[in-house]
Amino acid sequence: MHTVNLVRLGAVHWLCAIRSPAAFQSFRPLRRLSTTKNARCAHNEARSDVERAAIAATFGVGLCDKAQEFLRRKNAVGRGDATLAPVFDMCGPAVDLYGLRGDEVRPGLTSFFSAHPGLTHELLAAPVPCGPSAVQYPFVKSWRSPEDGEVRRWSSIEAAKPRNKVERLEFDGEGLLVRVSVVEATAPISDVTN
Repeated sequence: MHTVNLVRLGAVHWLCAIRSPAAFQSFRPLRRLSTTKNARCAHNEARSDVERAAIAATFGVGLCDKAQEFLRRKNAVGRGDATLAPVFDMCGPAVDLYGLRGDEVRPGLTSFFSAHPGLTHELLAAPVPCGPSAVQYPFVKSWRSPEDGEVRRWSSIEAAKPRNKVERLEFDGEGLLVRVSVVEATAPISDVTN
């Protein structure tokens, strides 16, 4: 009985994490996608959407914390306070990091940070679970242009473009990153092997 109450409490925490109307609109179709993915298990078919959301929230809280830690580590690199080693420590051996794989990961991300001095990421909304092993969040990234030193900004959500993207982090069973990508907020969740 206590577990059920904790799960319900987790659902409230998860839903409260959605701060902006744009993030909430992005979230609705994703919930249906994650529900469809969970439907492979017969015991999940009998659960209501609220119960599935509560379960995802309970497991997703740890992943949301990992997403925030990933951002803290990347921002420390952008500020010059750290190297990329702590970022790579969060990655599994077969990570797909923004399309970089295998031997391309370390030099590719290092090169990207070199080309974007002062690169930092700011959350537009808290990370939310979007699947059994994935979280996502809208963000703004800022950096200094190497040519003129001016601050450049890119927002993942921009109505004028229109753009509705998120950074999506997918984890394996050990809690290591297997994929980090910037995708449309409504893009389907990939199959992540544990």
